[in-house]
Amino acid sequence: MTATLQVGLHFDVVQLPSGVVERGIHGIKDQAGIQDHFLAVGITSAVIVSRTQARYFLLVPPRTSRDWSEPGTQCIGADHPVNYLGVPAPTRREPPGAYWLLPAPDDSRMLCDPMKVRVLIGKSKHRQGQG
Repeated sequence: MTATLQVGLHFDVVQLPSGVVERGIHGIKDQAGIQDHFLAVGITSAVIVSRTQARYFLLVPPRTSRDWSEPGTQCIGADHPVNYLGVPAPTRREPPGAYWLLPAPDDSRMLCDPMKVRVLIGKSKHRQGQG
């Protein structure tokens, strides 16, 4: 079961194509390896995976979209024309369908730190430059 939440009130959402995330991973790119990749930069919650859209959705503090300019990614906030996000049930932690790769946040302290998201993106860019 999914819920549709309005973006921009309690959180914004950074959309990362799966390639941006998975390029930065050394070794096997299974669920555990991908979780470890996020954990290595200090992202411990608020990450949704949608394999059908080949995207990761990271919930970040509201107004992050105002200053977001990372190439190849998108941050959606209250000012975006389509500012709703379908989210899986908080307990859904595996496929099929969209699921929480890392735990669903239950307060604003559990949202992803935008600086840590930028570090994650930077690791992928660095890894791509080596390949």
